[in-house]
Formats: sequence, structure tokens, C-alpha cells
Amino acid sequence: MAAEGAHMIDRHARPSGLATILLRAMLRQADIESIPGDLLEEYREVKRPSLGRLRADVWYVSQVLSVLWRLIWPWVVMIGAVSVLSRALPRGWNPGLVPAPGVSVLDAVVLCGSGCYGAMRAGRVVTGLVTAVATSLVGFTLYFVYAAITRPSLLLAPFSNPFIFVILATLLLIASSFGVGFGLLGALAGRWWHRARRITLT
Repeated sequence: MAAEGAHMIDRHARPSGLATILLRAMLRQADIESIPGDLLEEYREVKRPSLGRLRADVWYVSQVLSVLWRLIWPWVVMIGAVSVLSRALPRGWNPGLVPAPGVSVLDAVVLCGSGCYGAMRAGRVVTGLVTAVATSLVGFTLYFVYAAITRPSLLLAPFSNPFIFVILATLLLIASSFGVGFGLLGALAGRWWHRARRITLT
């Protein structure tokens, strides 16, 4: 039976390439081979034979997203609070850098901090960038979820005027670019701080 089960293992089976790239981008240099390798081994030898391709792929992506969540959750809480307060409090208390959601002064501070944290934690600029962009995208989503809860008519607006989909896509692009820009600034600072600490300790 053991030999029969071993033949069912597909040594060439591969999960989502995008998820693997994301996972590698979030890890310390020392873990880039070992952690994805262990996850791939479990995917091929345990999850794929027992769950099938689709459910095994879902499992793999969920593992990657759990790593991402552990990296970004404090910053998601902060940017979510900024999103809620931006709608709840009078205008002008948190000035926007451009007339769009998710691009205020406090958003910039959170995204810089997020990028700095990610880069300091992993010692890599790309990790800080991933942390900041993911934080920005989740913050953008939270803003519109809160807006839809407080004004349910917003959910139907795009269907009555399809051009609103174009506006939403443009706002998402602005928020993502904001995350890239300020996240990169924070990531560069975090990478510098990480190297400075290593030099000090040695």
C-alpha cells in the first residue's frame, strides 16, 4: 500500500507560480529556499494526493496569504482606522495629497511605516514594498466596504452607470501607485536600518 501511495505522488506538480513568487518576496534571504521547499514538498506529497489539484492549490494559496497577513495585519488595522475616520470625521482633519481615497497624509505615514517594517524584518527592499502595497490595497478595499455599509446605494451605482467601474479602477491604480511610492521610501529606510543594525552587532 505504501508503494502504491508513493506512485500517486506527482513530483512535477506545481502550485500557483504567482503565490510562490509572493511567498519568496516576503521571506528573509536565508529562508527563500527552505520555506518554499518545505511547503512545496507538503503540497506534492500530502495535499495534492489527498485533496486533489484544486483544493491543494487553495490550501497552498491560503498558506501564502497567512504569511502575508502576519506581515501586514498591524498596518491594516492602522490604515483601516484612517479609512473609517476619514469618512466619519469632518473634512480637512487629514488632508489628502490628491482628491482620491487612500492617499491622505496619514495614509502616507502608515504606508511608509509598513514598508519600513517589512524591509527591517526581512532585510529586503522587496519585502517592504510587498507589505506596503498589500496594506494599501486592503486599506482601499476597507474604505469602500465602509462606504457601502454606511451608504448601501453605492453598491448599485456602478450598475446604473458602468463608467463608475472605470473611475473605481482609476482610484485603485492611484492607491496602488501611492503604496508603491511611499512603500518604497519606507522600504529603503528599513533596509538601511537593517544593515546598520547588523554592522553595529558585528
